[in-house]
Amino acid sequence: MTDPPRTPYPAAATAWMVGEERARVLDLGSGRGSFATMLADAGHEVFTLDRDADRVAVLAGRLDSGLHVAGQVEAMPFLSCHFDVVTASQTLHHFAPGLALTEIARVLRPGGHLAIAYNTRDDTVPWVRRLTAMMRAADPTAMSGDFGQEAVDTVADSPYFVGLERRTFRNWVPITRGGLLSMVRRQPWAAGLDDDTREQLLGEVGQLYDTSARPPEPLLLPFQAACWRAEVDHTDLVLDEVADALEIRI
Repeated sequence: MTDPPRTPYPAAATAWMVGEERARVLDLGSGRGSFATMLADAGHEVFTLDRDADRVAVLAGRLDSGLHVAGQVEAMPFLSCHFDVVTASQTLHHFAPGLALTEIARVLRPGGHLAIAYNTRDDTVPWVRRLTAMMRAADPTAMSGDFGQEAVDTVADSPYFVGLERRTFRNWVPITRGGLLSMVRRQPWAAGLDDDTREQLLGEVGQLYDTSARPPEPLLLPFQAACWRAEVDHTDLVLDEVADALEIRI
């Protein structure tokens, strides 16, 4: 059995982040394009930016709208005031906040906004708590981390964005037995385990799946989709209409 098709967030989260009206959207750090594809399927005109040129080339073949560019968020090759929405799905913490937020503000039209999303694991479900305990028994650092959400604080402190809002959506992700084992196997710390410990852990995870799932339906891995949006404020950004340059008041 293969893993069922999935989207990174529930449709309600995307609608809240970007809106239901057709918008020109720039997705930052698009990676393999799962979120960009979701936006395109919702009817938006989607542009993407990623550091990996090979991934951008694949996206250009998958998405038939917008321009797909290999480049840095801190120096974007797009015109000022060009986008209705800029999105950062699981990526904001990878960018230099001072430079990136200035650039994001520059490419947003007046009234446009930045939308941010992070999927965080939901440990309130009993089988997920058991999975976490198994993984931490093998490595105490497993299933821990702040998921990069501290980067959202830089938006709240930025003079270029106002009215930061947050909403959280429950996100159930279907996963097969093989998919769960693969997820555990791919964890960075798993490569450091000795063979016996790794195989014992995988056996326990497989047994957990078998006792928790109700065949033929896959197990549902619960996440919380934490989403933010903030409107751009161009008060401190003065655009030279002739040169299309940006002046930053200090």
